[in-house]
Amino acid sequence: MNNNIEHLGVIDRIDGICLKVRIQQMSACSSCKVAKHCSASEQKTKYVDVYDAEAAALLHVGDEVKVKASLSTGYQAVWLGFGVPLLLMLLTILIVANVQTDETVAALSGIAVLVPYYIVIYCLRDKLRRKFTFRVEKN
Repeated sequence: MNNNIEHLGVIDRIDGICLKVRIQQMSACSSCKVAKHCSASEQKTKYVDVYDAEAAALLHVGDEVKVKASLSTGYQAVWLGFGVPLLLMLLTILIVANVQTDETVAALSGIAVLVPYYIVIYCLRDKLRRKFTFRVEKN
């Protein structure tokens, strides 16, 4: 079993040791012959920053690469981005609903608790960038 998340991409820009890789994400049906006429097919362009001094020295803009991250890194990112906020929101709603009878206040409190959470995530972005690393391989 492969323990990596892999996406094909193209190097869009190189800034020092940072490679900005453009990834075309497509839905499964975007390769269908009638995808242009169907609203279900979807294609998005995403950019990934890969910090790798060795790769930055060897690769050039326009090179096709394979961007890799470990599966555990993906799970941790999903947990920080969706799991923890959901738990915070649910716990806040339950606690406020038990203390106060107004459901509107409980709902707004559940949403409001996300603001400091994402501010903390933003402040820790450099530390998280070192934890959530990507690798590139020439394709």
